[in-house]
Amino acid sequence: MDIQWEPFQLPNIPLYRTKLDDVTMDYLWSCVKQAEKDNVDSSNDYSHRLAGNISGSLGLKDKDNHFLDTVVGPLTGRIIKEDPKNFAPPIEVDYGVHQDKYKTEFMMNWWVNYQYQTEFNPLHAHAGITSFVIWLKVPTTADEQHNLPFHSDAASDFQFTYTNILGTVTSLPVFMDPAIEGCMMVFPSTLSHQVHPFYGTDESRISIAGNVLTTMVELQKD
Repeated sequence: MDIQWEPFQLPNIPLYRTKLDDVTMDYLWSCVKQAEKDNVDSSNDYSHRLAGNISGSLGLKDKDNHFLDTVVGPLTGRIIKEDPKNFAPPIEVDYGVHQDKYKTEFMMNWWVNYQYQTEFNPLHAHAGITSFVIWLKVPTTADEQHNLPFHSDAASDFQFTYTNILGTVTSLPVFMDPAIEGCMMVFPSTLSHQVHPFYGTDESRISIAGNVLTTMVELQKD
């Protein structure tokens, strides 16, 4: 008997990935360089706000909300519209009654990480609607890191951790190679993830991370 079967996929929440263009990358590098200039006497140090064991993190400024308004904000708005059940922001005022007085706006916090060999970010999640990571510089390859004499082959990986439809904890690794420089991933802020350590080089891995949140803004009266 020849029975034809086809898989039936249950609904799930997607992640998003893109390769940023040169103009956007130049803007990001300019933000990083400005953060380094602003870090007088460690005044721009962001490490104390983060969960990781990474020695260098600096807060970034988004001039005129350029990156928020042109890159991650539009995608977050689309995600909320397509999946309001999982992503619609909580409203602390009765928007139905006060919609003529308030509006919802996106805001963003973001930072640059300088990760050196043996440093790592443990399993954690973020606050916000969506979060993102952008890899600017990756000094290692996945092949060389995965062939180190360790029991685990996860060295250098960025990794998401979640439960599948059976309730089993599983993971999705993102392999780190120079080819991933300029790539950006956007994901739900509550999705757990971690960064494994890498080895064998004194160069730093440079990445940007951040969150998109919402705030209620009172409308200006004419």
